[in-house]
Amino acid sequence: MKNQILKLIYLIATIFLVLIQQAHASGTVVGNGGDPVFEFLRATRESMNATMKFVLSQPEEKEKFCQTNRLSVEQVQFCRDFFFKVGQQILMLSSGDKPTDFVLREEPLYVQGPDGKAMSVAARTSLGPEGAIEFHRDSMRTMAPVQVLFLITHEFEHKALFEGKAVTDNEKIGPFKSGRDLLDAVATSLVSVAKRKGKIGSQFGIRDLFACDASNGTGQFGAQIAGSRLFQDENLMTYETSVGGNPMEGSIYFQEDYNTVLRLKFVITEPNNCGEETNGRKTVVEILRSKATDKGRDETVVSTVIFADNPICKSTLRMIVRYGEIQFSCQYFASEGTTSSPFSTGLRKK
Repeated sequence: MKNQILKLIYLIATIFLVLIQQAHASGTVVGNGGDPVFEFLRATRESMNATMKFVLSQPEEKEKFCQTNRLSVEQVQFCRDFFFKVGQQILMLSSGDKPTDFVLREEPLYVQGPDGKAMSVAARTSLGPEGAIEFHRDSMRTMAPVQVLFLITHEFEHKALFEGKAVTDNEKIGPFKSGRDLLDAVATSLVSVAKRKGKIGSQFGIRDLFACDASNGTGQFGAQIAGSRLFQDENLMTYETSVGGNPMEGSIYFQEDYNTVLRLKFVITEPNNCGEETNGRKTVVEILRSKATDKGRDETVVSTVIFADNPICKSTLRMIVRYGEIQFSCQYFASEGTTSSPFSTGLRKK
């Protein structure tokens, strides 16, 4: 009977994780906490790749691509031809064996404007397939996913070769007054497809992934569980991430009786994105007794352990909490940027 309960609990925990993963549009996993803005960029790259693959593989999408009242018939056709000639190049540059690097810069970025003078930009890259794409961090952290997707697509278009050369922003090309107009038309159309097909969301997020296990003296099981960050400042340096804190988060638990479970919950508070400032950094790990009632669930904390550290910053830290023979243990192993999160980037007012 106990083995059956353990199998059932493991299945429930696994289903929780799958549901959480399906609730987000796209993501990419890394092995450390990282800069949230960089993870947003990586996740948006994945959205761009997925959207481009979809458009390039669907004949009916070719007929609609670049179609807008803002372009002339000649411009629509040129825009469409351009994209379908450079699309595979962009995919190779973005997702091939040696994908184009993304670099975040704190200092302002400048390029030559249409008037020949330097102008400040959110991103820039060298023309042609070589070289990284640079992004201005302060500009990127305030952008929505669709804006970042537009920008990344525009920059990758600069790296593809069209009729033997890269397209510049300021020179006329085909029926377009400038290369910028052409690249923006393509990027706008790609963003439209991404939104229509659910490959980009409206809000960035970070999921932190934990490997957890539970034992009760006679059996043990494990599960991977995701917690979503709630950022508390506009610079994305201060945040909380938790497991078992709300219905969208997974958890693991043991059944005590037919309507009562002992479940795991932990909340990580981070003041400075794993920087040297540690005042306020802590992790609260709890076991809750959760009992079904006529009004919902009645929950009581039965065991608490507080760590003056953040397992995302210190990946060797294993969070362990016990209650009688019951033990829950979790360890951080990766973070994942997403382009669609229902709650992890909402800024909480202090």
